[in-house]
Amino acid sequence: MDRFLIEVSFEAGNKVGGIWTVLTSKSSYMKKQFGDNYLAVGFYNPNQAAVEFLESPPPQFIKDAMSDIKLDGIKVYFGKWSSANDVNILLIDAKEFENKHVNEVKKDFWDNFKIDSLNSPDDYNEPLAWSYAAGAVIEALSKTIKSSIVVQAHEWLSAGAVLYLKYKKVKIPTVFTIHATVLGRAISYSGGNTNTYVISNTGITTDMPYKYGIAAKHFTEKAGAFNATIFTAVSRVVAKEAEVILGKKVDFVTINGIDTDNLPATDELSAMRVNAKKKLNNFLNAYFLPYYDLNPNNLRVFVTSGRYEFYDKGYDVFIDALGKLDKMLADDNYVIALIAVPSGTVGVRNDVVANYLTYMSIKSALDEDLKNFDSVVSSSVEMEEQNTDRAYSKMINDSKRLLKQLRRPKPTNPPLTPFMLSYPEYNDAILNKLHENGLENSAQNHVKVVFYPKYLAVGDELLNLTYYEMLALSTAGFFLSKYEPFGYTPLEAAAYMSISFTSDYSGFGQYLLNDYKDGYKGVFVERMLGKKRDDCTVQIAKDMMKIALMNEDDLLKLKISANELASQFGWEKFLPVYLQAYDAALRKI
Repeated sequence: MDRFLIEVSFEAGNKVGGIWTVLTSKSSYMKKQFGDNYLAVGFYNPNQAAVEFLESPPPQFIKDAMSDIKLDGIKVYFGKWSSANDVNILLIDAKEFENKHVNEVKKDFWDNFKIDSLNSPDDYNEPLAWSYAAGAVIEALSKTIKSSIVVQAHEWLSAGAVLYLKYKKVKIPTVFTIHATVLGRAISYSGGNTNTYVISNTGITTDMPYKYGIAAKHFTEKAGAFNATIFTAVSRVVAKEAEVILGKKVDFVTINGIDTDNLPATDELSAMRVNAKKKLNNFLNAYFLPYYDLNPNNLRVFVTSGRYEFYDKGYDVFIDALGKLDKMLADDNYVIALIAVPSGTVGVRNDVVANYLTYMSIKSALDEDLKNFDSVVSSSVEMEEQNTDRAYSKMINDSKRLLKQLRRPKPTNPPLTPFMLSYPEYNDAILNKLHENGLENSAQNHVKVVFYPKYLAVGDELLNLTYYEMLALSTAGFFLSKYEPFGYTPLEAAAYMSISFTSDYSGFGQYLLNDYKDGYKGVFVERMLGKKRDDCTVQIAKDMMKIALMNEDDLLKLKISANELASQFGWEKFLPVYLQAYDAALRKI
């Protein structure tokens, strides 16, 4: 069957979270499968569009469709999505339409789907109006596209497109995919345990969407699930959650893969790691040497990252385990823990800037001394020995003088974060948990911590690392989510040759435990479901200890195994289920 796939997501061309990664990682496979019969539809964010969208003249069928759109106040941009292998993309700006007509849309959806949006928050209106407009755009495209169209819409933010097509009686099959449930995420974000409700299949009450302030989103999501032609979820964990929270069984479990075709080769990863380690060492020297000696080459590097969802992402468990590890380590065994979790900042701390600039000037001076010394040594056959001794003495004296300048008396320990937060530090959950565990970056701490509340990027003020460079240089990544529908981060870490830890709360962890029959090493699933919290943190600390004390050869074997496991999670393995869902949707129309 000649199919045309339209994939709708608020994150198409608009990098917000994990769905952007899903769409971009599978884009090359969609091009192979559909060619120009694939069209992404996304939200027009001018700042993001400037980075990842290249506008170009639309083909005739899109021109014809745009002239037939029935809504006023929307703008449509066609072009190539450069972050997604240049697939075709339409970006919709529905702001004017939202300002004029969002209340009419809410009335339509109440009349047709009983979606209660009376007291909806401000962040509901924008995706509602945008997705409604996306439905109208697809309706117009249905009159100019000659192939059999299938629409896939992701999450509640895109559900309005599914609902528009349904109540306008546009005969296009739709696939609605959830990557989590709104209510499940809200429960977990607030410190509750969604899994308790899901496993017991009890406790979800009709007032809960109102209690958590997400009623409009929840009912929109539920309407999308019940009114789409096909309903899918990205893991068995989310499928069960949908059944309990939304009261709807999924038709397919559409697991997300990674783009294994574009992963760096092993030798490229090794080169990336060496280069990234140099950057990290510069930062750590500048950060810690003003206070006490620290040998970056002797450190094991543990990382965690993700959205600032303190309980959802398991940062509390990770830090508690680090606290136990700190008391278990002895002698010259040290760990640096990088907590790369973006938050609000107003700039780099003044003392960090001063130390960093001093260190870099010292490093530059010593590099120059070493260069001069090497020059003297290389010509020492023809020069007096005293010239060599004089050059060596100068280098040593310069080193002592400059290091003394760097290590002026310091009244405190190295800070836990190099940035000034945009809110009081005593209100930060990560910093409070570090203090609670005695992780203060003192000379006595065997676990040193850097909370890095900025998005990682080349050219940033300090680390100068990309996210993938951080993964490549790490000894192990810990992604201990207590609410994780699938779990891209531990899989990405493994792909970049980092030993990886996930939890059995996650869809990825459950897949490894229940569906992956080939055996695996280098990726570890922490058993947390149904266990006491303290027992979990003790076990995680013991596992951290094993990695911290493991010799380099054994670490390398685990890293290679992790990389080999990740290579088994390419889109070529999981895309066929998506294609089955599209075919099933077409057969139902």
